[in-house]
Amino acid sequence: MPEFALMIPIMTLLIFGLVFAGFYAFRATAADWGVFITGVAEGSYNTPATSIARGTILWPDIQEAVATSQDAPRRVRSTISIEKTTPWAFGITLIEAQKGESVFRLWRFYPGPPPPGGFE
Repeated sequence: MPEFALMIPIMTLLIFGLVFAGFYAFRATAADWGVFITGVAEGSYNTPATSIARGTILWPDIQEAVATSQDAPRRVRSTISIEKTTPWAFGITLIEAQKGESVFRLWRFYPGPPPPGGFE
């Protein structure tokens, strides 16, 4: 009985830490998915489909943080930047930092000869 009483707080903290780490990993994966799916959606269709692709991202703050831009004639850049601090118990501040960027070539069909200067 004393061993159980000594170990239960430690086990509770370990289980809480595992759940918390899993939650963070799930959010990081959602951010990676957001960068990928919005870049593909922007580069695949003649009309931007990023609003439809953003609907597949689970958290609204990650949906708003993903941005796409067409910085060259046949290239799409998809970026995310989240830097958020949250005060927590006992003076502990939780920090979440997600930063990423990906460049996609457009997957559209372009008829005719290559553009002047060649393909990028």
